[in-house]
Amino acid sequence: MTTTLSWAEARRIALRSQGIGGTRRTAVPSPAVSREALRRTVAVTHLLQIDSVSVFARAHHLPVFTRSGSWDVRALDQLSVPGTRHERLLREALAHEATFTTEEVHALLRFRRRAAGTRDWGAVREAAARSPHLVEHVRGLLEEHGPLSAAAISRLLGDEERGEGWGWRRTSSQWVVEYLFRTGALDCVGRSVQFERLYLPAADDEAWARAAGAEQDGPAPGPSDHHAEVLALTRLASRALGVADPAAIADYFRLRAADARPAIAELQRRGEVTEVEVRRPDGPVTMLLHRDAPQPAPLRTAALVSPFDPIVFFRPRLQGLFDVEYRIGIYTPAAKRTTGYYALPFLHGDRFPLRVDLRADRARGVLEVRGVHAEPLPRLGRYLRTGPDELAAALAGELARAARWQGLDGIEVSIGSGTGELSGVLAEAVRDDGPGEQSAGATGTAGAAGPA
Repeated sequence: MTTTLSWAEARRIALRSQGIGGTRRTAVPSPAVSREALRRTVAVTHLLQIDSVSVFARAHHLPVFTRSGSWDVRALDQLSVPGTRHERLLREALAHEATFTTEEVHALLRFRRRAAGTRDWGAVREAAARSPHLVEHVRGLLEEHGPLSAAAISRLLGDEERGEGWGWRRTSSQWVVEYLFRTGALDCVGRSVQFERLYLPAADDEAWARAAGAEQDGPAPGPSDHHAEVLALTRLASRALGVADPAAIADYFRLRAADARPAIAELQRRGEVTEVEVRRPDGPVTMLLHRDAPQPAPLRTAALVSPFDPIVFFRPRLQGLFDVEYRIGIYTPAAKRTTGYYALPFLHGDRFPLRVDLRADRARGVLEVRGVHAEPLPRLGRYLRTGPDELAAALAGELARAARWQGLDGIEVSIGSGTGELSGVLAEAVRDDGPGEQSAGATGTAGAAGPA
């Protein structure tokens, strides 16, 4: 007999599987407590997707905030950069786009690095073949100078010629550096002030042999060569998601569907995942429930969520489980944005009723709320919706926590055209929440476009 779950139960399992629903701090804790918060987060997510946009907070800093509240983000450097007095917990890899991954996941993705020379992005795949003489030059510079960015390597080599056109216009040596990173020959050991990767040669002789052309004519690894790794990654993904469809499980570590399919079937044969029927208003949907998934207890959570958090980064899952169709504004021309430049989903209980366009004005010490937009939630129905006053009060409390985490003294809510239907209600809630510490501003245009 097939187990059935309500739509709300499926949402709650998904959130609790990701470590959401616990107590969250307002005051920034000690470095030791912050490191433990980071460890707890990656113990359930296995990765933090990286994004360079810092209009409010960087995407890889937000998942810990969503789960544990305020934390000292320097803990990420302490646990990801080699050479500190702390054991390295994370390293950068291409797991789900550019991510910080656990050492376990990084090791499991070795098959992907081995295949990068034959299966990766065209410009990267062709880089070493086009400029094989640069491989040893790059290695020599890094051994001589220590950690360097691709741009710094290019300058030291006197390689300034870039391709024509728009988009990724890189020098030959920059393409070679990208190739060496993707194939595992280079290790990312930190980021520069400009948020560029800093590289050192990896302790992987096989990767360097491939980069130098020793295996240039060898066959690309086939599915049977990495079945054990794909099975392990599929197991981690299905447990991290709790309840999911096969597409979401495969996407978690960007596995090819053809590789993930037999791994999921094996997990089913072993009883690690079982089919369940999720009852939605538009009809039942079959999903896979992990045997260790948490109970679907209701959540009393109000939290800002990164658009690249594992809870939401697979947009079909966000729509299927939470009834939210999301498109981030940074990839949309300013004139076509409807909810701002970098609007964050706002989690309330087990639903995402709002998205909030934020900007940290650090010069003024103010958290700017440029727009508060209600999600349509067409299938959830009116009877499941929370009233605007309750939502505004919950969001005001979360914004106060976010401002304190970011070292900001006040909150300024823009109201008027383009700022969303709840901006006025939120402005009142912010005024009532903390006199003397927070302020609400008004404008007729804020929220429609992002910062210059």
